[in-house]
Amino acid sequence: MADNPVLIDSASILIIRDNDDGALEVLMVKRHQDIKFAGGAYVFPGGKVDEEDLILGKRVPSFPPGYGELSYTAFREVFEESGLIIGKSEGATAYREDLLAGNITLTDFIKKADVQFDVGDIVPFARWVTPRIYPKRFDTRFFLARAPLDQEAIPDFREIVETAWVKPLEFIIDFNSELMFPTIMNLKLLGQANTVEDALAQARLRKIITVEPRIVNGKKHIDPSAGYGEVDQTGIIDNGFKNSP
Repeated sequence: MADNPVLIDSASILIIRDNDDGALEVLMVKRHQDIKFAGGAYVFPGGKVDEEDLILGKRVPSFPPGYGELSYTAFREVFEESGLIIGKSEGATAYREDLLAGNITLTDFIKKADVQFDVGDIVPFARWVTPRIYPKRFDTRFFLARAPLDQEAIPDFREIVETAWVKPLEFIIDFNSELMFPTIMNLKLLGQANTVEDALAQARLRKIITVEPRIVNGKKHIDPSAGYGEVDQTGIIDNGFKNSP
């Protein structure tokens, strides 16, 4: 195993909405059981960066360094995995299979489907780095975005087998054993807000502290200044994803 594995850039996005009762919900997707990394886990839509994402992301100068480029990874992944477009498009659904299969590039997809990504409504939320003890390490930027109106989240049935709108704190309690540590903590952070507007406002004001969990005596710890509060160790170490960052 390499002493210091190269960090793999990736992005994840929390899509949020207010339900009919006015309560905050977030989109979760369930990964196919046969996927090597976190198979069967509930996660936020996301994945590794593509070179094309980096080129397109240079058009987003208003984000902190490293976030503009990854914003297009978030846009692409949420569409591939759930069919949602964060922005406007008249014909995106017709090109989803081609994009998933690699038959068209992201640039071609944007042109053909007349996609206008809503950069103004996506907010940097968090940044997590896999601990150094793991052979494969990710540098993941998390984003927050309002759910688009009049669109339905539908799994791709390749990597993703289920989509669900959930209340953050309730979901931690009900599905703890099917969640990875960063997912639990970011659900907890999101759960500090009551509505979409609250969540977006808090994210815009919060200084993002890069989180690299430390494992001491079998327990996971993160920098208190990152804003997550105390780490509840219940179920984290002994659940089905005990080896996940």
